[in-house]
Amino acid sequence: MSSTIRQLLQFVLFLAIGVGIMYWVYLKQDASYQAYCLQNGISQDNCNLLVKLWNDLLNVKPVFILIIFGAFLLSNYFRSLRWRIMLESIDYKVEGVNSIGSILVGYLANLGLPRSGEVIRAALLTRYEKVPITVSVGTVLLDRLIDLLSMCCIVVFTILTQYETFLRFHRDHLSNIPIFQQIIIPLLSILLLIIIYTTREKWKNFSIVKQIIQKLKGFLVGLLAIRKIRNKSVFIFYTVMIWFWFFVMMYASLQSFAPTAHLSISTALVIYVFGSMGMLVPTPGGMGSYHFLVILALSYFEIQEVEAFSFANISFFAAQFANNIVLGIGAMLVLYFYNRKKPIQNH
Repeated sequence: MSSTIRQLLQFVLFLAIGVGIMYWVYLKQDASYQAYCLQNGISQDNCNLLVKLWNDLLNVKPVFILIIFGAFLLSNYFRSLRWRIMLESIDYKVEGVNSIGSILVGYLANLGLPRSGEVIRAALLTRYEKVPITVSVGTVLLDRLIDLLSMCCIVVFTILTQYETFLRFHRDHLSNIPIFQQIIIPLLSILLLIIIYTTREKWKNFSIVKQIIQKLKGFLVGLLAIRKIRNKSVFIFYTVMIWFWFFVMMYASLQSFAPTAHLSISTALVIYVFGSMGMLVPTPGGMGSYHFLVILALSYFEIQEVEAFSFANISFFAAQFANNIVLGIGAMLVLYFYNRKKPIQNH
């Protein structure tokens, strides 16, 4: 099977998963909306969920959409600055246009094939700068590892400050799961690591393993870039700014929609964490899973399910999807015209 066909099949699979979850959420919200209309004496002719979603989208305050757009751009501007610091620590100086452009195109690629954006981002930097692909990929992996650590810190902070909300979530959705099912994945992971370690003398001399190790050495150069970063305080500042502006996007989304505009900053943080968890599911942009978890989070703050569904669509399509498409396509054009007279790097 050719790589093109395989990628196409992956795209169709992940898209189908996302659309499937989205349709399931829609059916659930449609039933809830019909019950709401019946309870409040609203006729069936005026009880169309799609019409409501469209009207809610049209009534969003435009100024907040502009704020979301600016916050997304600023977050990724600081991400590009942080990436350049990593690369400079291992003696690769890259241009700002190419670093931020590669990041924005990567986000666009993720809409088509989840998790492909990191590879595209690294490949574009290699194409336009004198950075070997293994080193480029290594720094992208480091970037994502730092994101993971940062997200863990945000989650812990949010749980500590909003303990009652997460306790309710655990009681409603996790407490009934048998303990064996909760620990089966960690146990299997530990068992796999033990098997790999105890059999290392047998497999480490395989030719394919040697080839992989050779490539990993390049990745390791990128991953270890953090040890050589000269100005760590600036690096930390850039990391804080990345997440601050991402949070501003969520808060502005809440402010743009009348039924959620009254929610506090601390509440926005909870919804931000739930939405981020939904983004981990490998569907285009977290489609479906993002909606489900955002609706669930909003239900803990007395937001009616149908209004929560409208907000999830506003924050997902009007904010995130539109940002990724507009800025991603724009970045592709900028990268092309900015670099068209420069020789393409081959690494």
